[in-house]
Amino acid sequence: MLKNYFKTALRNFERHRLHAFINIGGLSIGMASFIVILVYLNYELSYDKWDASLKRVYRVSMRKDGDILSNTPAPLASFLLEKYPGVEAATAFVPAGDFEALLSSGEKSIYQKGLVETDSSFFKVFPYRLVLGDAATALNPPNAIVISEEVSRKLFGSDNPIGKPIKLFNVMNAVVTGVLREPQGPSHLTVQVLMRSPNERSNKFWENYSYQTYVRMIRPVSVVPMGEGMSRVYQETRKEPGTGLFTDAVEDIHNFPQHGESHFTITVVLLVLAVFILIAGAINFSNLSLARAMTRAKEVGIRKVLGSGRNHIVLQSLLEISLQCFISLVLALLLVSRVLPYFSGHFNLPLGFFKGQNALLLGAQLGACLLLIILISGMYPALFLSGFQTAEVLKGKYTRGKGGMFFRNSLLVVQLSLSALFITGIIVVNRQVSYMQSEYLGFEPSKVLKIEATQKTRDKDFAQVRQSLLSVPGVEYVAKSTSVPGSQVLDTSTNAFKYEGGQYRLNSVKVGTDYFKVMDIKLMKGRFFSDLHPEDADYSAIINETALKKLGIADPTGRYIYFPYCDSIPYTIVGVVKDFHIQGLQHAVVPTIYTISNAHCEFRSGGAVLVKIRTDHVQQTLAGIQAVWKKQEPDFPIRYSFLDQDFQRLLTEYIRLERIIFFFSIVSLVITGIGLFALTSFLCRQRVKEIGVRKVLGASVAGVTVLLSRDFLKILVISVAIALPLAGWALSRWLESFAYRVSLSWWMFVLAGLITMGATLLTVCIQAVRSASVNPVKSLRIE
Repeated sequence: MLKNYFKTALRNFERHRLHAFINIGGLSIGMASFIVILVYLNYELSYDKWDASLKRVYRVSMRKDGDILSNTPAPLASFLLEKYPGVEAATAFVPAGDFEALLSSGEKSIYQKGLVETDSSFFKVFPYRLVLGDAATALNPPNAIVISEEVSRKLFGSDNPIGKPIKLFNVMNAVVTGVLREPQGPSHLTVQVLMRSPNERSNKFWENYSYQTYVRMIRPVSVVPMGEGMSRVYQETRKEPGTGLFTDAVEDIHNFPQHGESHFTITVVLLVLAVFILIAGAINFSNLSLARAMTRAKEVGIRKVLGSGRNHIVLQSLLEISLQCFISLVLALLLVSRVLPYFSGHFNLPLGFFKGQNALLLGAQLGACLLLIILISGMYPALFLSGFQTAEVLKGKYTRGKGGMFFRNSLLVVQLSLSALFITGIIVVNRQVSYMQSEYLGFEPSKVLKIEATQKTRDKDFAQVRQSLLSVPGVEYVAKSTSVPGSQVLDTSTNAFKYEGGQYRLNSVKVGTDYFKVMDIKLMKGRFFSDLHPEDADYSAIINETALKKLGIADPTGRYIYFPYCDSIPYTIVGVVKDFHIQGLQHAVVPTIYTISNAHCEFRSGGAVLVKIRTDHVQQTLAGIQAVWKKQEPDFPIRYSFLDQDFQRLLTEYIRLERIIFFFSIVSLVITGIGLFALTSFLCRQRVKEIGVRKVLGASVAGVTVLLSRDFLKILVISVAIALPLAGWALSRWLESFAYRVSLSWWMFVLAGLITMGATLLTVCIQAVRSASVNPVKSLRIE
């Protein structure tokens, strides 16, 4: 019997090639889109799951007077190891961020991201494996450096690097003691080079908030009780009012952190997009199967006369649909194997297909999805086909009742609603990304050049560097900053500054004298820093507009402000500047205090040299800057970028999201169009006799087209009415994650509705015109 069903299915495919092609092709596209997004989702959800012991590793962060600090005091790790029960190991390190370190060995020099300054306990907390060397002792020597396999290949080729020297920034000498094995999965930490901090002991004081703290527990624990317990222990010893600790499981940091930026929002958007595309493909497949069912009514009737029961008809129909679904899956996998490398390269994602730890998971997911599609898209057409009454169909009377039409129309409403949702999403996401790209940041980033520099250049030799760069034609101003606008990792944490008897939490940034001239920031009150005021170098401060509002007075110039734990040294506020954005429009402006030197009261380093140049003769100016830099730093090749390029990189994730939504929304609309074609064909076939009679009685092609399209217009109006409020709610929630955002305007929803209705009616009308143009003599003869 099954053999007979299989042969019948193949004959049907052969007899109705176009229908089979549309059916299988549409489902293949939907499944391929779903698989691509599924591979991406599996990648995102696999962060920090490359070793089972990571379930016991937690990051410790700090709440301080309402602020959230990911950086913690340097001694916190050793404090928790000693004081908090259940801690098996603890480590503190300075993360690399997006800074590229200069590494040299012999004749070879490379710039490398992922430099982490840490202590000897790093491998006791994180389960990294070493290809060469011993993890238990690799970081014990004070000049030890552990490099990744990638860095080893770049510097030493196939040679064994153990024991060989590496120079960092052409200043610090280190010896390779180990080679890291690449982890089998993504991590929230970028670790390419591990080195013992050269100033480890002198940096371990409580006022130094440069470190991140991680602990490894004896067994997995709940993060909330653990954070509360650590806070109690911290307060009992440190006695700092308003300060508390909280923890994040390492596995949750990328997608589910308690505070800070989460990637889960984008993950949810893509998950919904993937499910919607799969639903659209399944609905489309179901509608096409229903359209074909009407042509097989007499076949069903004859089979029943010959003894087939309804169960046999259902089984035969499900077998045919299963065969089509399986072929669609195979074609989808072939399509994904071609598309995924392009997708990975275009979006800069290391996505793999059926490899690594997600291979088994992906296989199980695809198997479950195939079964689900067969049941969802195949069960109703099978029941529909088997439900024909034998006597009626053999007489040619096989029109279904309103119940079946209601179900099919409901499926179409779902499809069209999803289309309207996608179109609205494209419009709003595009508007928000365009807004972040074009809105004025408070300065002109395209005129500011950022030059990465060693600490020696930024501090001790900066005066000489500044004068040399100012001699280059086209250079207007030169400055430096510990907080570089457009940087992917910025310390925006705040400290409790004292001002006129009160405490106010402000972010502290160390800058050069001409910083605000380089950035072209507007002055609100007072004056800028100036070489004409020698006291500015040590005892003057400038605050931004947000800080002024926080202080709550009209004009603070000439008044004193004090750094935390530094009551004996007053800083005079000499000016107030307009707010400007250093993190893009995704984040609110932080209340900030700027000083030239705060070494008396605070340890703060890092940053870059900033140069403002004229926009005419840019290439000549850059050549002059490079020549000066080569003389100043002969062993440190210049690395520079314009700030507008850095700000553009901050938007990479949002641009990626916009492209993904646009691409897969188009795919969804194509699938929906195929579904509309199927349903229009189905309805026109049901009304062939009616169309023929109307044309014989004088109806025009336009009149018949309007008649056939009227029902679809009702469905379309209902779909848009459902979709647009849902889109408004979902997109307003998404926009809330931005400090500065576009408003949801009425025209966005009207435009989305018009596009949806226009595309739908065009598809319907094309098929309706074809049916209305058929010679009525031919259609009546067929009936």
